[in-house]
Amino acid sequence: MKALVGFACLALLSACAHDLELMKMEEQVNGYGSAIRWNLFKKAAGYLDPPPVPAPDWKALAETKVTAYSPQYREVLPSGKVMTQTVEIRYIPPGAVVEKSLIDQQRWRFDEDGNRWVLESGLPEFNQTLARTQRTP
Repeated sequence: MKALVGFACLALLSACAHDLELMKMEEQVNGYGSAIRWNLFKKAAGYLDPPPVPAPDWKALAETKVTAYSPQYREVLPSGKVMTQTVEIRYIPPGAVVEKSLIDQQRWRFDEDGNRWVLESGLPEFNQTLARTQRTP
């Protein structure tokens, strides 16, 4: 009987640890999404691992106005340590009056050393869209 109780307790603790990691994921992913939504790009960069090299054009990002950040799809891989997410981001580029959108494919992983979820895929690719916008006559 003691073995059965011990096994049940171990299973419960294992489930709680899994739920705690998922709660951490939600906290990190939502914090990052809020930073992007409120144009806090330097704060959003704090979720990245590795840090962006070269550094983003902070001035162009500061002039970019995000109007919507909408997660479309999320999948946690079987290991429970990697999550992919697709997000639609609507924004107004610097000097423009027309709203644009992009699809951001994100890859998150759980960093055991830091005990937190980090974004591996980098900041949204506003710069590619901005470069196309700036070249348009």
